[in-house]
Amino acid sequence: MDSGHSAHFYQRHKLPILAFCILLLLSIFVTVKYEYDLREDVFSRTFEQMQRELDTKESVLKTSLRENISALNFLDSTPPVLAIMRATNDQNIDPVLGTPISAWKDRLAKIFTGFMTTDKDLAQARYIYIADNGKEVVRVDSVNKQVFRISEEDLQHKGQRDYMQITAKLENGQIYLSPINYNRENGRLQQPYTSTYRIAKLVKDNEGKPFAVLILNYYAEDLINKLTSKSSDKFSVYLLNAQQQFIYHPEESYRFSFELDDPHYWSEEFSADLKISSVDFFDVVNLPEKLYLDKIIEFKDGVHMQPFTLAVSISTDTLLNEIHQKRLRFIGILCLIILVVLMLFIIYQRDINRKIELSFLKEKNSKIIENSTDAIIMVQPNGVICNANETAQTFFGITEQTTHFDTLFNYNDEDFQGIAQAIKEGQRCSFEAVHISELSTHYFSITMTPVFDAAKQQYQIAAILRNIDSLKCAQHQLEKLNVTLEEKVKSRTAELEKATEEALAASKAKSEFVANISHEIRTPMNGVLGMLEMLEEEPLSTQQMQYLHYANTSANSLMTLINDILDFSKIEAGKLDLDSHEFDVVSVCSDLITSMAVQGQKKGIEILFDAHDITQRTVMGDSHRLKQILNNLLSNAFKFTHKGHVSLTVKEQLHTDKSLCLSFVVEDTGIGISKENQSKLFEVFTQEDSSTTRHYGGSGLGLSISRKLAQLMGGDIIVESEKGKGSRFCASITVSLSASLKEQGEITALNNKHVGCAVLYDLLGQNIETQLEKTCQPQPSKVSRLSDIPDNVFNELDLLIIDHKHPELNNVLSFANKYSDTCVLILGVMASLKQKETLPSNCTVIAKPVTPDELAYKLAVLFNNNDSVIERKNTDTKEIIELDLTSSSVLIVDDNMINIEVSKAILRDSYVHIESASDGLEAIEVLNNSETQFDLILMDCQMPNLNGYDCTKAIRQGKTGEKYQDVVIIAMTASAMAGDREKCLSVGMNDYITKPIKQATLRKKLSMWLKT
Repeated sequence: MDSGHSAHFYQRHKLPILAFCILLLLSIFVTVKYEYDLREDVFSRTFEQMQRELDTKESVLKTSLRENISALNFLDSTPPVLAIMRATNDQNIDPVLGTPISAWKDRLAKIFTGFMTTDKDLAQARYIYIADNGKEVVRVDSVNKQVFRISEEDLQHKGQRDYMQITAKLENGQIYLSPINYNRENGRLQQPYTSTYRIAKLVKDNEGKPFAVLILNYYAEDLINKLTSKSSDKFSVYLLNAQQQFIYHPEESYRFSFELDDPHYWSEEFSADLKISSVDFFDVVNLPEKLYLDKIIEFKDGVHMQPFTLAVSISTDTLLNEIHQKRLRFIGILCLIILVVLMLFIIYQRDINRKIELSFLKEKNSKIIENSTDAIIMVQPNGVICNANETAQTFFGITEQTTHFDTLFNYNDEDFQGIAQAIKEGQRCSFEAVHISELSTHYFSITMTPVFDAAKQQYQIAAILRNIDSLKCAQHQLEKLNVTLEEKVKSRTAELEKATEEALAASKAKSEFVANISHEIRTPMNGVLGMLEMLEEEPLSTQQMQYLHYANTSANSLMTLINDILDFSKIEAGKLDLDSHEFDVVSVCSDLITSMAVQGQKKGIEILFDAHDITQRTVMGDSHRLKQILNNLLSNAFKFTHKGHVSLTVKEQLHTDKSLCLSFVVEDTGIGISKENQSKLFEVFTQEDSSTTRHYGGSGLGLSISRKLAQLMGGDIIVESEKGKGSRFCASITVSLSASLKEQGEITALNNKHVGCAVLYDLLGQNIETQLEKTCQPQPSKVSRLSDIPDNVFNELDLLIIDHKHPELNNVLSFANKYSDTCVLILGVMASLKQKETLPSNCTVIAKPVTPDELAYKLAVLFNNNDSVIERKNTDTKEIIELDLTSSSVLIVDDNMINIEVSKAILRDSYVHIESASDGLEAIEVLNNSETQFDLILMDCQMPNLNGYDCTKAIRQGKTGEKYQDVVIIAMTASAMAGDREKCLSVGMNDYITKPIKQATLRKKLSMWLKT
């Protein structure tokens, strides 16, 4: 907040701020004064309470002890006390009454017993001689409320006890009160511990000499309970002996600790400056934890005793908490008072501010109205203008209290009714009106607002009259401009519609051109590839076979280029559809890299495959497009790599309940790609540079198509490469999870076996070890990497995996003949079939790259583990489909005679009867006139006169007779755009074959549709 805002805020809240400051100072003073008085009051009251507590406890203690002394004096006055003395001095017979001493002892014991029965606190009553080492004469005990006399033989000598020695020295009539301690019997503490105190009195003979001691032992527990009971919870009571040792302490372990040789003293817990009367209660920092008050308890009237100290203490926190609670209540009340006073000042200040603002607002509005360029008038309910600003008076010549509002303007009846209604009922209205003066006409926008006059209890009308001459002029110009713009918009819309129609026509023409060029290119290629495939089955010389191989390679390369161009066109046209079906992703990748491995093996490079991270093998997606992507990436890797390795790694990236993201990493150690050229890789018809095209060939379409396919499948392709060090392409796709689960298989053949791995290429060795580690359950006991393989090392192994390039392969084969218990798995193809057949029975060969299924199969065969043997496809032989269609007839409809001859050549050994037609019209004529009953029609789609679609419709409509309405019709077309298959099926065709026609494909279709 800047200084201007601060000053404004202060002016608007001056009274509350000043009041707050004054109240704050007063509250500080009052709070300090209250704090001083409060502390003085709390500590004074606490001191008085502690003093009263001590006085009460002292009275209880002295009263109890006086009652005990009175009981002792009573017993001293009984006859047996003196009679026993007389009898003792006169041969145990009382000379006064002639009663034997035993009778007096019995009488004294009965008196003791009766007395103890009524006084439960009395623990023991005894009559003890001074002579004979303090021999007990009569003793009665009370134990567990049972009173009994101690027999003569159990009486003890107590002459050495302190209470005997002290009592023997007392003057006549004095009483000895012993300290409170634990009782002892025969010099040892009584168990359980029993706290007692003794009251004794000396008995003298006739000569005034000490004769005996009369002693009463009292239980101290009740006396202590009387002292500690009925005490306030905030006070702690202490009872100390003359040595300032604790007889009673709130902590039980401190009580009578001096009897247990672990004395605790008052000085250890309290010092003199902790006494409440000597503490400065305003010294908040140095207040002690506890405060105390004590008092000395003793008798001075003929009672010989060691004084007791009675004390009470209180925790300082208790006092401070009481002060804190009262302080909070005081502060709360004070804050409430301050808040109420501040609210009164705020209300008063707001009233003052409102009056000031109202005055300012009236002045401001007056200035605005007077200086406004709009005419502002006030109209009474009768229509007379009572107030008008200077602008209104000058422009309209208004005379206040005279001019009528209706005379100022010309307006229609609706406006007039609106004015009358606003004036009479006080309702707001807006309208436009015309003021006609002698020289010109002016347009006004009028807004009338009702204003209630509280003094007269009626509505008046405030009217604002704004001159809108310039707005009306602009409105007329805008209307003219709108007419012009509407004409331009119509013209432009027509041009856009025409351009849109032309663009649609161009797009349709492009699609038709792509479809036609697809058909026109594939039709001759069908003849070329078909005839080359037929020539492969003819007996040819070596030179001819070489020429045929070159021709076939060139034709397939051309076909690949055509397919790339068509795929790119379909993608650009948005007509490329994905065929989602269930497939095994590991098998698809294994088959693909295995079939392409020969490209790398010719160069001597290693081919690696790793799919150990795959947990869900069966997925839903387009496996054909996936193979197209991987085929392109692997082909490039093999093409540009001359040493090192090419690897394909399959991983799961993101797993959800319904979908799975798979990544396929193709890595090589080839020529690499420079950073500046990596951005151009995925552009159409582009390679790294022109030298690459000249040296390696290629159209530059493959990577562009592959990326677009990956993106269509929910993924992408990214590249990492460094010139001269190789490349890493990572393709990702998203697939759906299949309902039929197929997890990665487990190899059980190597349970607890010792495996050796002799591989020269380190990454190949790591690949083998990883597959063994991830797919073997349980895992081998040990996997060792070996460079040299001596006889003794070989014999210790259960399995040796060795590369066919290893220099010690021949030695290993000889060891295998010698040690039949060690199995040998050779990586790579052997030089010849003959050498493979001569391998020892415990040796087998696995082709590289090593795939999970093939590894599991080979290990199961080696170790005769039938549970792990899985079915595998034989990819070594070409698929041959035998057909015998002797009783069948086929009609081939095609406008290209070469294609007809290709189809005939493919089916020549099937013994099928074949006839042909050059277009749809000729086909209908043949079906109507030929005596042959045709079982199947191979129908080309694009032909002159009548195309295959219309011909099929005619056949299905019965134009060739009812017998051919359900004949099998297979489309045989060069069209390869999205929707062509659906178009063929929609007109009534049963199946679909694309050109160029493969021998196996055509024979399969005929076998399926003509089977009996």
